[in-house]
Amino acid sequence: MMPSTYPAPRKNVLLLSCMDLRLLDDIVRFMHRDNLANRYDQFILAGSSLGANLHGAWNEVFFQHIETAVELHGIQDVYILEHRHCGAYEKFLGDEGTFDDSTEDQKKEQELHKIHAVELAKRIHSWSDAHQYTLNVRTLLMDLRGEVSILEYLPASPNV
Repeated sequence: MMPSTYPAPRKNVLLLSCMDLRLLDDIVRFMHRDNLANRYDQFILAGSSLGANLHGAWNEVFFQHIETAVELHGIQDVYILEHRHCGAYEKFLGDEGTFDDSTEDQKKEQELHKIHAVELAKRIHSWSDAHQYTLNVRTLLMDLRGEVSILEYLPASPNV
């Protein structure tokens, strides 16, 4: 189980996750462990943050969805959930997105996911600041057994 390395969300959450069928039940279990049963909207894109970062139309729809989730469900937190051995990373990035199980590749894979997740998190903050919303963003990485580690926690800007 993941150690509590960030404040628990007190309001509803928007979860961005990948479309990988292998992890659907693990995602639900993780969200329940984070005390979010029936308190999150799930938005799915192939490659999670990578999909939003690479595809303009997906990015546009994602931000429209965030706005709707804030207005209808009062979300104040966004989870960007990446996962290891992501087929979308392989499809979109080729060899750069392909990793084996060696310790060296595991570190490279984690760093690549963090780069894309934090890039999206920063864009979420810029967008939320411009719209005067308060959104904390947590970037996370799930392995193929459903274990989750935090990549980075980016609290909302204090000036909103």
